Amino acid sequence: MAENDLEIYKQRYETFRYLDRLRWQMLQLLIAVGSASALVVRATEAPLEWWFFTIVGAVVMAIGFAMSRISTGIRKNGEVLRHFGEKVGDTGIPDVADPSKSVGFWITNFTIVFGFVLICWGVSLTGTPSY
Repeated sequence: MAENDLEIYKQRYETFRYLDRLRWQMLQLLIAVGSASALVVRATEAPLEWWFFTIVGAVVMAIGFAMSRISTGIRKNGEVLRHFGEKVGDTGIPDVADPSKSVGFWITNFTIVFGFVLICWGVSLTGTPSY
């Protein structure tokens, strides 16, 4: 085992921890946006304007795309981490090559689709008169 291998392993492990924490922060941000939107919907008596749904949909989609990029980084980092982990004697690192085996993958895709649906809903309401 080379000293360089151990240093790469340590750096890749720290990168994994950072990206994993960032991924869950995106989920927390998504929950905050959903909660704030629900409060607005609950507090508003009149029908909501088209732009509200469009803006919320765009924000949700942006969060979904950020989650997707973070997951891609986790997978790429995981491959290198696993390689150097085996060199330093850590054989317990899971294989993350297949994204569909991750719950983050499904949450990300649902988020992107839901954001798209909100945008389409908002756009479909553009011709509806507000009261």
